[in-house]
This record gives sequence, structure tokens and C-alpha cells, in this order.
Amino acid sequence: MRRTWVVIAIALIGALYLGDLAGMGMVGPDEPRYAAIGRTMAESGDWITPRLWGNPWFEKSALLYWLTATGFKLGFGPDLAPRLPVALLSVAFLGFFWWRLRIEWDARAAWFATAMLATSAGWLAYSHVAVTDLPLAAFFSAALLLSLPWIERGDSSALPAAAACLGLAALAKGLVPLVLFFPVLAIGWRRIRDWFRPAPLLAFGICALPWYILCTVRNGVSFLRVFFVEQQFGRFSSDALQHVQPWWFYVPAALLLLFPWFPLLGLAIRGLPDRR
Repeated sequence: MRRTWVVIAIALIGALYLGDLAGMGMVGPDEPRYAAIGRTMAESGDWITPRLWGNPWFEKSALLYWLTATGFKLGFGPDLAPRLPVALLSVAFLGFFWWRLRIEWDARAAWFATAMLATSAGWLAYSHVAVTDLPLAAFFSAALLLSLPWIERGDSSALPAAAACLGLAALAKGLVPLVLFFPVLAIGWRRIRDWFRPAPLLAFGICALPWYILCTVRNGVSFLRVFFVEQQFGRFSSDALQHVQPWWFYVPAALLLLFPWFPLLGLAIRGLPDRR
């Protein structure tokens, strides 16, 4: 019986995440732009400097561009090449999500949680478009899940893997995941030195730093100014980048992304005594 449910789950995941990925064209201003950058990488062989219409484009870091370029290198079409790697990453994360929750809690919690995530509107929607949100969410969440033994029991054995995932998240969207990770460090602040031991630092550095260093060497101060000053910090101090919604906008947006499961949010208070 269990094997039957596993087969059904795999079939549903395949249908939801891999079916008809190229059924519609690129969406919004970001997806075609990122797809064009990845295609240029694949055609030019320059996997360091992102270029849009021949000019350096330092809006985002390189991970999504590399995924897209790989899709083009494998010969997929203009719509499938950017989207298939993101969809595959999403499916891989669902498997990882189930595995980690089964370790931390039990199989019942893992199956329910994975089924809810896999059928949430936001996760489904972002798994079908080639933008940076899904790679960021997958690797940041993997880092968080791998940190749970450290939060709960002081077990630091998984911290190198967590640091590597955090590095990949930084390669997906710059400083954003590092800021979002502060609460994890705050919860375990008494043992925070565990994160600064050689293994976690090396794992993070290997995953995150080479592209930033090479892009700086090749493009100089221009990369640092545009990527960090304008794109990372400038979003908090300027409306020029079109992120002008008020803070309350994100409340209905979050409920929409959690559809149809948001009515269960009230049950989350039952888990508050568990620091995880």
C-alpha cells in the first residue's frame, strides 16, 4: 500500500511540475531578461560576466543564469531551457524537504508537510518560471533544515552542509539569504562560534565566493557599485527599482502564495514550544 502511494505521489509531482513547462511564453519583465542572459552565457562561453544585449548586467548573481545556460547547452528550446532546471531543482528540494522532516520529526509530519508545500500556489507558481526566487528559497530552506539539529540539540555535524547551501543561496540572490538567516544565529547565539569553525567557513566560501571574486577581478568597481550599492542596498532606500508596495501588501500576498493551506496557519501556535 505504501509503495502505491509513493508511485501516486511521484506521478502527481511529475504532472504538476514537469508537464507543459513550455506551454506559455516568458512571463513579465524578469523572466525573458534572465533567459536572455543565460542564453548569452551558453553561446559566448563567458560564465562570469552576465550580459544583456551585449552589456554587463549586474542585477542578480549568477546561479540562475548558470542553470539557464546549462539548459541551452543541453539543446532545450527558448522556453524550456530556462524553466526545466528550475522545475527540477524544485522537485529535488521536495524530496530533500521530506527527508529532513522525517529525520527531525516523523514520516507522518514529513508526508503532510511535503504534500502541503508541493500543492501551495506560491511554490507551484515559482517552480514554473525562470526567476531567482525558487533557487533562493530552495537553498535557503535547505540551509535552515540542516540547521535544525544544531538549534535543537547543539549537533553541529550538518553545519558544513548548511553553510554550503547558504552559500548557494547567496549565489542565487546576493545578501538577501544572509540577512534572512540572522534569526537562526540569534536562536543559537550561545553556540554561534560553531558557524565560524573551518569546515562551515570553507564550505560557504567554496560555494559563494569564487564567482563574486572573479566578477570583481574582471569588471572592477563597476560590479561592486551596481550589484551591492545599487541593487542590494539601494532597494531599501529608493523607489527607482519599482518595489514600491507598502508593507501591508505582503500580508494578502503571503496568504495567496499559501493557498489553499493558509487557513491552517492558526494551528502553527501549537508548535511554538518547539524551537525548531
